[in-house]
Amino acid sequence: MNSSNPRGLPLLLLVLGILGALAGCPPLDESNKKTPPSEAHFDSGAHQRQHGKDAKSESDPASAPAAADAKREHGHDLPKTATHWYCTMHGKPAGNSVHGIDENGTVLGAILEAVPESAGGNAKGVRGMLHLGEHGLLVVSANLADTRLIRYGPPASDGTLPFVSLFAQKALKNPDLVHSYALAVGADGTVYASNQDTNTVSAYAGIGTAQPGAPLDVPKEIAGLGIPAGTIVPSRVVSPQGITEIRGIAIGADGLLYVCDRGAAQVVVFDPKTGLRLRVLADESHGLVHPIQLLFAPDGHTVYLTDNGMPGIFRIDTATGAIILFANRSTGCPELPSSLAMDKDHLYVGDRKKQEILRFKLATGEPDHTPFAQLPDAPEFMIPASLLPAIPQSPKAKADD
Repeated sequence: MNSSNPRGLPLLLLVLGILGALAGCPPLDESNKKTPPSEAHFDSGAHQRQHGKDAKSESDPASAPAAADAKREHGHDLPKTATHWYCTMHGKPAGNSVHGIDENGTVLGAILEAVPESAGGNAKGVRGMLHLGEHGLLVVSANLADTRLIRYGPPASDGTLPFVSLFAQKALKNPDLVHSYALAVGADGTVYASNQDTNTVSAYAGIGTAQPGAPLDVPKEIAGLGIPAGTIVPSRVVSPQGITEIRGIAIGADGLLYVCDRGAAQVVVFDPKTGLRLRVLADESHGLVHPIQLLFAPDGHTVYLTDNGMPGIFRIDTATGAIILFANRSTGCPELPSSLAMDKDHLYVGDRKKQEILRFKLATGEPDHTPFAQLPDAPEFMIPASLLPAIPQSPKAKADD
């Protein structure tokens, strides 16, 4: 065909258009310029399925759902040694364990090895986690009838965490450990647990002591309350200085214990050595409704707080008392925020309603355009796995692979 023939040009363009459509190429007009996905897209089911970092999805929003599905289908092929984060979930069969997540947000599956029946069987209702360094990981099994703090060892060569021992459990000598939620550790190794059904904080001797997991004596300053051994922060039922409805706890660089009182819309500061209430760090006058979790930044005095009643994420300077709203619904905070985790550039926030992990830039509060990870259940807690190096394989084990 002669392209100089004016009558043949439309036919040529028609043929090229048909061939382009068959090849999956869009027509070359202004309507095909890429535009950022709309806010409505972020609320859609297609968006909720997306995994991984936002850069790939931003470059080709239309391909992101398919890529996410492929990633999810092949996630089981990735080794659990690729675990970068540990995440606990609410309690569905798919989520009732600690799950590994790699650095790109791919869920690698459950990583806890079996607990013997003689030790109560596998964790039920997993909640808070605590790094024990070279001594492994402490995990809350929050079952009401048999609340336990279960110790797992450092990851084996395949990335799974082996059962080591029961660190503490509900018992006559430890009656306040019921439906525990969060864990924290002091500079001296003392382990603290917040207990939802007794609205208390319990304190236990740390790893390396003569009796790890033993409930500590009640400080003399609050012994007159008649509370059992191990209890360091009492319930409001026992003391007007106590907690109404407890959730997250954290230890600051100042050595003090910071406690979320969901029922009183407060973050309360206690001296863990004496059990005495020192002050209220934040309350409803700052916008708090239902404070849930706390996470200290590496500087030890900046703390992030999720609130699922507002809902919002606050950033508080415990040294000065300055409080800012880091994120709210209009700037990306999920409707039901939960878990908090951090790396040097980002804050990771769990979304219990959409079963996702979101990511925000620490410097600006700007959220990624896509979820960092989509989960099989509602997230509860998320911590980095980097403090727990894998046990190296022996030469024989490598030869057997």
